[in-house]
Parts: sequence; C-alpha cells; structure tokens
Amino acid sequence: MRKMLIVVRREYLDRVKKKSFLIGTILGPVLMALLLFMPALLFRFSPEMLTSVAVIDHSGAIYPHLERALPDTLPDGSAMFRLREEQVDGATLEQTRRRLAAEVENDALDGYIVIPADVVETGKVVFYGKRVGDIKTLERIESALSTIVIGMRLSERGIDYGEVRGLVRNVDLEAMQIKEGGEERKGGFDFVFMSTYLFIMLIYMTILMWGVAVQRSIIEEKNSRIIEVLLSSLRPGDLLFGKILGVCAVGLTQYAIWGLFGGLMVAYGLAMGGQVAAVAESLSLSTLAFFILYYLLGFLFYAAMFAGVGSVCNTDQEAQQMQQPIMFPLIFTIVIPMLIIQRPDGMFATVISLIPFFTPVVMFMRINVLMPPLWQVALSVAIMIAGIWAVGRLSAKVFRTGILMYGKKPDAREILRWLRRA
Repeated sequence: MRKMLIVVRREYLDRVKKKSFLIGTILGPVLMALLLFMPALLFRFSPEMLTSVAVIDHSGAIYPHLERALPDTLPDGSAMFRLREEQVDGATLEQTRRRLAAEVENDALDGYIVIPADVVETGKVVFYGKRVGDIKTLERIESALSTIVIGMRLSERGIDYGEVRGLVRNVDLEAMQIKEGGEERKGGFDFVFMSTYLFIMLIYMTILMWGVAVQRSIIEEKNSRIIEVLLSSLRPGDLLFGKILGVCAVGLTQYAIWGLFGGLMVAYGLAMGGQVAAVAESLSLSTLAFFILYYLLGFLFYAAMFAGVGSVCNTDQEAQQMQQPIMFPLIFTIVIPMLIIQRPDGMFATVISLIPFFTPVVMFMRINVLMPPLWQVALSVAIMIAGIWAVGRLSAKVFRTGILMYGKKPDAREILRWLRRA
C-alpha cells in the first residue's frame, strides 16, 4: 500500500507541475465560457447597419405599407431600412432581377424582395441577397410583411386588424419543474438541455482525456524501459493502480480549479439575467456532488481499460487502434441526450443507465433532468463499483504480462491466453 501511494504521489506531482496542465486548466474554463456566452453576447451586441432593399411588388398593395411596418432606427436616429420600389413596366421580370442582382453583387443593395400577386392567399415572399445570415434583419422584414398580409386578409372580411391583434396575442407558457418536497424550478427543453449538456460534456472530455493520459504514461515508461526498474521494487498491481489513482487526483485538482472559476461564472450569470441566470440558479451542491461521484466512477472504470491497452501496445498508433472499442460507448453517450432528456424515466433511459459503459454519463443526465428512484441511483453506483473491480482485475492480469512484452503487438487470442494463465 505504501509503495502504491508513492506511485500516486509521483504521478500526481509529475503532472500538476507541468506547464501543459496549468495552461489546459486555465484555457479549459475560458474556452467553455466563450462557447457558452460569446454567441449570445455577439448576437445581442452586434452592430445594426443601414439596410438597402429593393421591392418588386406584383400585388401593388404591400409596398405602400412596408415603410410604416419597418420603423426601426439606428443609434443615430436615422432609419435602419432604406426601401425602394421597383417597377417592372417596360422590362421583363428576369431583366429587372438581373439588374438588381448586379447591384447586390456590387454592394449597392443589400438585397431585393419579390412579392407575388397572390401573396395574400399564399403568404409566400422571396428575399434575394448576398448576406442571408443576418437573422435579426430578415426576421424584422418577415414580421413586417406578416403584419401587412394578415391585416389585408382580415380587412377583406371586414375585420379591423388593430382590434384583432390584441385578441389573438399568443399565450406565454412557462414550464416549471416540480421536484421532491414540492420545490419548483424553471424548466423547459432549452433550459434543461443547456444545463445538462454542459456537465455531460465535462464528464465525457475529462474521462477521455485523463484515461488516455494513463495509457500514454504506461506506453512512454514501457518504451524507455523505466517500467523494468519500477517493477524491480513494485508489484505490477501497485504500479497499475498507483498510476490510475494519481491521474485521478490530477483530474480532481483540475475540477477544483474549474469549480472556483465556475463560481465566478455563476455570479456573472446571475448578474447577466435571462437564460444564463436560470442555469446558474439551478446549480446545487447535490448536482455537484453527483457530478464528482460519477466522474470518479467513470474515470476509474475507463482508466483501467485504457491502462490495459497501454500495457500491450508499444506506440500511440497501436493504442489508437485498440482503444476504439473503449471509446465507442463514451461517444454513444453524448449522441443520445435528446432521447434521455425527453424521457428520463423511460425504459430506454433506465436500462442504459444501469450498463457500466454508459452509467457515468447517462445516470448523471437522468439525475440532472428528473431524479430517478434512489434505489436506481444506489444500484448504478453498486454496478459501477462491481464493474471497476472486474475491469481492474482483468487489466491487472493483462498488465502483469503485457508490460514487459516488446516488439509485435499481441492479438486477441494471445491476450486471452495471458488472462487464463494469470
């Protein structure tokens, strides 16, 4: 035990002192924050510019109302939309469109709109432009056209649109999730997906990153023949589990640093308001506790398998081929969040969350969305502990023989012979 703790200490200190650890630990939350908040901030604060639009109105009734329906202004108080009606009297529609397309290509126009004669019946309008990714501008134009067309439809039936608009105002349905004890918290798919996906991506990335780190450490020491010196004073099992626990401690240290940074993000999210504040308010000590628990269980389970792969391989290229079956279950867990979030208490979610390869990510996902019965949580922990014990024993047997094997990579039959002998 004492010798294994020496290995744990060596692996831990060797990694946390590296500049790569510090850089990765600092850049990790920074990149995560940028991925979470930057798109919303850029969208919210993107500068608005003058938009020049030509309008071909075959109906002859829409354009006179369009300027009044687009009252948006720029920060300096000037109109945001500059509209120009195009008549197709002496020229054909194709000739007019070619001329307008040339103006768009030369940036004399931002785009042009073709309104068909039957727009009131069909509701179909086409916008042609070079920059069709400006969602806010297109939504404003679409909303203005919708208001005009709906008003005309109602007018044809003798109904005043101004009166009807207030009567047909949409209902804003806010979803509130009832938790145990009658506690309520804001729900809804967008909210649940955002708050859950962040955590499961962290579990996935750290299990994969540090599991592969165990594998590479073994391959490096095997190739440098340091492993032979270590085994002269250590049992193979002490060396194997010392490496796994040492790297596990590094991962927990990284989480602790991220936790401090996360506290600042939560404070910022609360100040920012909106959806980000709702996600920040949903964080609780129980969520963080389950997050750490399933990270530990998942890491120990997968790291034991990665260690077994590292012990039988001589290069990273060989290891990349052999580790693919191990990675498939992890990849699968980040492909199925939609199914789990929509029915966290369904048969599929329940069964798959009790399979060790999927448990760390899927069970945490279920807990974060809708707390399953405690017996299922306890059973998942027991299954993971049993899985760690079983995989650890198998990896130790492979490690004992494979760590001193050099040259040709063993095939599956040879590895099975090692397991029988051990």
